Amino acid sequence: MLPPKSSLTDRKLPLVDFVKNKFVNLNFENTLIIAAQHLYSSTYVMFKALFELKLKPDNLYVIGKCYSTDPNVYAQLQEDGVKVSPLSLKFDSHISYDKDFENSLEIFLKEIEEKVVFEKFEKIIVLDDGGHLLSKINKKFKKDVKIIGIEQTSSGYNRLKNKHIFFPIVNMARSWIKLQYESPIITQLAYKKIMEKILNIKIKPQKVLILGNGVIGKQIYSDLKKTKKFELSMYDVDHDNSDFRVLKKHLSKFDLIIGCSGETSLSPSHFKFFKKNAILASISSSDREFDAVSFRKLCPQIFNCHTTLKVNDTYLLNCGFPINFDKDFDLIDTDDFQLTRGLVLASLCQARLVNSTANGWLQINENIQQFILKEWKKLGKSRFMNEKP
Repeated sequence: MLPPKSSLTDRKLPLVDFVKNKFVNLNFENTLIIAAQHLYSSTYVMFKALFELKLKPDNLYVIGKCYSTDPNVYAQLQEDGVKVSPLSLKFDSHISYDKDFENSLEIFLKEIEEKVVFEKFEKIIVLDDGGHLLSKINKKFKKDVKIIGIEQTSSGYNRLKNKHIFFPIVNMARSWIKLQYESPIITQLAYKKIMEKILNIKIKPQKVLILGNGVIGKQIYSDLKKTKKFELSMYDVDHDNSDFRVLKKHLSKFDLIIGCSGETSLSPSHFKFFKKNAILASISSSDREFDAVSFRKLCPQIFNCHTTLKVNDTYLLNCGFPINFDKDFDLIDTDDFQLTRGLVLASLCQARLVNSTANGWLQINENIQQFILKEWKKLGKSRFMNEKP
């Protein structure tokens, strides 16, 4: 059982404070930040650190995602004067979330373009989680706007890496500290939530399939193997990293299928091959891993995006959204995630210092990564410490 948290405005994350103090002389007063973020308590702590670095709340425009927006954080941001989009809470169960979020971003950015005089800012920083926001800004904004981007997820990096972007992007997504130290935090939480939800439906899976042999897929495979509770298999589109080549031939074997590919790994054409009472759990982005909207359309409209569905003897956990984001905001948003928030804050500070006439992908400064890791280890807060690569 985790200790009770203090109130939202009083919450402290020592690593975020540490990063803020490293950049204490950096001034965000004439900076505009446009962000797509998971709106959790730890995110609020990170935003509050920016306010202490003189960012004006009304110069922060934020949009969240329905499956990862804590209503209390949303309300507090509004109270602080942050321009937080009401579309952060929008969910239509009969529309794919990627499509719905694209539409929300269009509205969000149109409002910004109508209200903001970009020329009055020294720097415009665009903080993204998934690549959709940066991609739209690259198409919509004028080339003379002084923009620096930050992308914090691998799925976002993959979405953007082959596009011609007219501004520089700080590549937090592929920083070695994030790749090595964040993944175990995510997968341990995901395992806990999967087991919790399976307990509620009274099924004990034995044979488990992991879809996607990337950073998260490898980590969840390792986590599950250590429990010695499951027979594990791995499938990847790169057959050299897969236990078999033809997915459809093997789907009927598995009690639990965990999607980690970041893409649509199972389409409606696969559904008829599932074992009776098979369970689908995503540790991916959005709801795309299992084409979840196809499941949801077989049900009446659903208004809670964290619902577990049963359709044609198949269970879809969390409406197809990432299992590590659900309505238990305080239990999910543990202090371990100060590593991610500290890295985001450091990336924002680096972006504030970058010359916006540059372009291409910029790595997080090596010294920044080293001092964050050193402090992280000193704090001893995480259960998932490994040695530096």
